[in-house]
Amino acid sequence: MDIIELDEKLKQLNDIEKKIYSLYNSDFNTNINIELKEHFSSIVKNDLWVINNKKLMNESEVISIHKHDRFIKFDKHKHDYLEMMFVYSGEIRQEIEGQKLVIQKGEILLLDMNVEHSIEMAGKSDIAINVLIKKEFFDWVFMSQIADNDLISNFIVEAIYGKNKFKQYIHFKTSENDKVCNFMLQILMEYYDKKNGMETAIRAYIMLLFNELLRDYKKYLSSEIVSKIDSTISTEILSYINSHYKDITLKGMAEHFSYNPDYISKLVKKTIGKTITELIKEKRIKQAEYLLLNTKMPVIDVITEIGYSNVSYFYRQFKEQVGTTPDEYRRK
Repeated sequence: MDIIELDEKLKQLNDIEKKIYSLYNSDFNTNINIELKEHFSSIVKNDLWVINNKKLMNESEVISIHKHDRFIKFDKHKHDYLEMMFVYSGEIRQEIEGQKLVIQKGEILLLDMNVEHSIEMAGKSDIAINVLIKKEFFDWVFMSQIADNDLISNFIVEAIYGKNKFKQYIHFKTSENDKVCNFMLQILMEYYDKKNGMETAIRAYIMLLFNELLRDYKKYLSSEIVSKIDSTISTEILSYINSHYKDITLKGMAEHFSYNPDYISKLVKKTIGKTITELIKEKRIKQAEYLLLNTKMPVIDVITEIGYSNVSYFYRQFKEQVGTTPDEYRRK
């Protein structure tokens, strides 16, 4: 399949759209509305309904792709899966948790599970792709491929798992990013071609897609969301210090987070309220306390173990933070 064939396929009306198209300019029949809800959901209520992955995905699937149905107004509903919407052409208007949102051509919306939202009726030229994703897929993508390399992967993981209450969706304004668009097109062509190795290829392209989104996230997210991302940096930095306190350097830390050394120094001071040197010292002394209490290691070995080379300097640092010398601390 090439781009032209994909474009033709996406523009075609599916079975539901054919059924609804004749009613597009007339009053919507209540019975038809209920029938559509039952097509997507096992639980239908007047005020809220839940779209179930079992209705749209095979049990063995962790990811599935569906073209968004046009000519239908989706009343307020939730999903029991994660959804990534990519707008191929036109625009899609939604109301998410009471906030009106317009997703333009080339943009991506990532929705957490159980987020309440409604979608206005899409016209013939408003074509969007819904990527339905079970949590297991994100476990694979983030934990094995991105988590060790990207500063804000934790932000994304927390967003999709609903650990943070301040955000339940992420709107990536990527209309001018050709890479994002090309990755999505490759995903769609793989999905519709159904060739051997399709699932492996789709996983790889989605990994590349998220890597691109994370790389320049400040370009695509609102200033409010960016500030909340920056607030999570403290967790990432503390985690890095806890893992590398023995031989940590400002240069190595800056390279790990892809930041300028001066910038990351200022960022740490701003977000945590302490300098990097102070944080490293605290971690080393805490580890020294643990070793003095729980092992029989000679003090000189403890000093070497936590990354100090100057014995007298360590003694001064330890007494300054703990209030006693290492020997007194162990005896107590």
